[in-house]
Amino acid sequence: MQKINRSILHSSIYFLFLFGFLSLPIYSKQKVKKEFNFDESIQFAIKNNKQVAIAKFEIEFSKADRITAGLRPNPFINIVADVLPFNPTSKQFDPNRNQYGVSLGFVYETENKREERINVANKKLKMDELIFLESLRKISLGTGNLFIATLAARERYLLAEENYKNLVNIVEINKIRFKKEDISKLELLRSEVAQDQYAVAKVSAQVDYLKLKNELIVVLGLNPSEIDIVLSGNLDSLKLLPQIDSDKLLKLATGGRPDYLALANAEDVALANIKLQKAYAVPNVNILFDSLVQQNQYMYGMSLNMELPVFSRNQGEIAKSQSAKNQAALFREELYLNLAKEIAITEEEIKVRFEALEQMRQISLLKSQQAVKIVELAYKGGGSTLLEFLDTTRSYNETRLKYIDALVEYERALLSLKYIAGFDYEPD
Repeated sequence: MQKINRSILHSSIYFLFLFGFLSLPIYSKQKVKKEFNFDESIQFAIKNNKQVAIAKFEIEFSKADRITAGLRPNPFINIVADVLPFNPTSKQFDPNRNQYGVSLGFVYETENKREERINVANKKLKMDELIFLESLRKISLGTGNLFIATLAARERYLLAEENYKNLVNIVEINKIRFKKEDISKLELLRSEVAQDQYAVAKVSAQVDYLKLKNELIVVLGLNPSEIDIVLSGNLDSLKLLPQIDSDKLLKLATGGRPDYLALANAEDVALANIKLQKAYAVPNVNILFDSLVQQNQYMYGMSLNMELPVFSRNQGEIAKSQSAKNQAALFREELYLNLAKEIAITEEEIKVRFEALEQMRQISLLKSQQAVKIVELAYKGGGSTLLEFLDTTRSYNETRLKYIDALVEYERALLSLKYIAGFDYEPD
């Protein structure tokens, strides 16, 4: 029996040691904390976001296409061996029947095809660079919106934590009041149930906050298992109503927004491609230099050959490139109208949301805060019921959450206005 007990004891010690050893790296590993404000997060995402790095390869592909466009056709060689001796000692061998030769040739590209290809490749490279800048604008806008959403989630979590602490305080007071027989057992149980409900709400708000924060960490190009971020600033940082000049903003958008400039450049690409396709309609010339041995006679010559453009004159590709030009022009016109619409909607949205925020801040939120303080003091003094206290607190929470949502939408509208013209980023 003692041997068995010792064996179990040794196994238990070994298991605990092994578990502690394996768990040590897990529990000892601490995340590195980085602090970001709103602008820092956007600039960091522009430099480190993986989607930005992926999009940058499109520029490298276009540079490679430009190299390909500038390459000249390779020369070619043609070897002719019509009659060769297979057995020189044979009586049937006749050296006069030997016939063989070699031709060296190259392709002469007509109508400056190489220059036209390089021109198209350069314009496509410029368009891809503009598309890359547009991806930076979208990453900036997306990062800003996610930063605002994370701040809002933090505000909701802090509100839930504040409510939970208040209920914990109420429950402790009720326990004392119950011992003094100032309240009934039912009153105490109701306050404890409310405390549990606020505890669940707190955990739910915390999970939502952590999810958004980890999502923001990934957008910043960091590893959530190694890095934790601390957000500086708060939602109520942008209070002023900006002065918006719609005409000036539209002019800035058409002169500086990358997606609009890319569509304008697409028309240039289409024009250059029309010239290239028309050049391809003219056949190239194959030039060959010949050296031939026939019946012990050495002969040299030169030959030319080319296609006759009787049926195919590249009509399909020319028509396609002309249609692409017309399509790019329509796309640009459509984007211009959408820009004007986007500016008008954003301008009105900012005004409406600012007025709603001011009304909530000065009336609804202020009154609900005062009501909570009054009913809380009254309940602690025995001048109010628990149901009145919980109902007033619930009304305040709903008002506060609506205020947070209104702040989010207002700041998102301001952020959209900030990037609507596409000039507020660092292209480096």
